[in-house]
Amino acid sequence: MKLWRLVAGVLVFVFVSAGISPAWACACGGYLPDAESRARVYGENALVRYDGTQEEIVLSMSVQGQSHKAAWIMPVPAAAKVELGDEDLFFRLQSMVRPKVVTRKTYWPFRDLGLNNRGDGAGAPMAGAGVNVHQQMRLGPFEVARLGGSSATAVTGWLRTNGYVVPDSLAGNLTPYLIEKWEIVAVKLAPRDDGTPMTGSTPPLRLTFASPRIVYPMRLSKGATTPQTVTVYVAAPYRVDASKLPDPSVKPELLYAGRLEGETQTQLSAPSSSFLTAYSVTYREPGKITDDFGFTQAATDDEFQRVTYVTKNEGLWSTIAVVFTGLLLLGVIAALIARRVVRG
Repeated sequence: MKLWRLVAGVLVFVFVSAGISPAWACACGGYLPDAESRARVYGENALVRYDGTQEEIVLSMSVQGQSHKAAWIMPVPAAAKVELGDEDLFFRLQSMVRPKVVTRKTYWPFRDLGLNNRGDGAGAPMAGAGVNVHQQMRLGPFEVARLGGSSATAVTGWLRTNGYVVPDSLAGNLTPYLIEKWEIVAVKLAPRDDGTPMTGSTPPLRLTFASPRIVYPMRLSKGATTPQTVTVYVAAPYRVDASKLPDPSVKPELLYAGRLEGETQTQLSAPSSSFLTAYSVTYREPGKITDDFGFTQAATDDEFQRVTYVTKNEGLWSTIAVVFTGLLLLGVIAALIARRVVRG
């Protein structure tokens, strides 16, 4: 049961209040909640691995609250292989990109005055007519279907027929992906025990597909009714820039840029990648999202790490020692100057 509670939270996104239509989109795709859900996601992480021809997205979310049913969909630009990922992956990533702590000293009586206490950084996601079901499988606590379709109406009709709760806005948001011949990965909770609620952290899901470019799907998130936050780690042969933005008016924050070598490269299972770049962003008005994330090679492979400054007060006696030393030095300098003046 403990394992079930760990995995059951996958793909949940927002809380739903009585009488309010579901906020169904997550930062990477679409979450389709049951109408009685009282769950929300408070963190989402994605690792994108890219070797020049093949992309892999590993996704995990953390959930507060409970829901008895849920489903999630994600578009990808080519046929995808879907698997469960490494449960410890994001713990390692978060450890790698955390800010470097730098201690700065202050002296009494300047305690807690905020001097030199900056926190700034340093350094520069049953077939009907018009639907193709490519694959259906059971994966841990989930039922996974890979779909293609000639129209969003046909795809959403298939989802409803097969037990998915589909919001009215989903068809319109799926249409651009289907026009571009993307595949739709639909994932539905398949509990071993009926009525068991989902809660807690999610195990990662891994989707692998061919791609000529690095992309992180975001367009479905325009259907969300609550702010969307996503952190994307990109492991590639080079540092990347976020060159295409879901909402051009919202710039992502660079969290980290650094080389992968030895053990860290092995831990991320990224043998063809030598550089890790991490970005985070919050969309407070998701309705303005119009595109996916696109990442391209940066002009340089300059490394970057945020810095957190911590002020340490040395106390009264340390201050007295510093002041005494300063006065002593001033006295010596004054004596030398006076001596030189007398000689002159």
